[in-house]
Amino acid sequence: MLCRSIACQGFENISKLLQGAEMAEIRLEKTQLSLPEVERLFRSHPNLIATCRPDGMSPAQQTELLKLAIDNGAKWVDIEIEAGDAYTKELVTHAKSKGCLVIVSYHNYKETPEIELLDELVIGAIEKGADLVKIATQVNQLSDNTRLMALYNQPFPILVIGMGNIGKITRVAALRLGAPFTFVSGEIGNETAPGQIQETIMKEILDNL
Repeated sequence: MLCRSIACQGFENISKLLQGAEMAEIRLEKTQLSLPEVERLFRSHPNLIATCRPDGMSPAQQTELLKLAIDNGAKWVDIEIEAGDAYTKELVTHAKSKGCLVIVSYHNYKETPEIELLDELVIGAIEKGADLVKIATQVNQLSDNTRLMALYNQPFPILVIGMGNIGKITRVAALRLGAPFTFVSGEIGNETAPGQIQETIMKEILDNL
């Protein structure tokens, strides 16, 4: 499944980008939506990920937005692995009580760590209550891709993303290696991470494999 990652501002703009999407991630910290608009948005689509990175927001503000999304039908909620224990426990408990699946995510925009640390991160995410572990790291050389894709050997739902041009292969290979979805952009120029592939292009690549 392809998941559109949406980080634009305005309810109408977001709604347009949601049209035809089988799944989408809403980057709430970027949207400038009012609380009623968050409610409407998450009621409007059955397969949305609620994501709210710190980006100048307090944990209380993040919690409010994410709980509101969960209460109004978010299928997934994404929580950063480095988030505080109290914040994580509160959101995981709330999500589980509402039948919302939990993604615990790790992002490294500089490099891909060694396999020992990657394995520790996966274990740590599971211990925090993840239903899916997301590992997204900057790929600076081909061997980084090898380490990332080796994580699929673990008996737990994982999505790995190699950011940057060299890491694009991980985005294409994800569905073949067992990830439940892979992120794409709805339009060229609306990418939310380095190396993200536009949806139509990704479909063409996958059809040709």
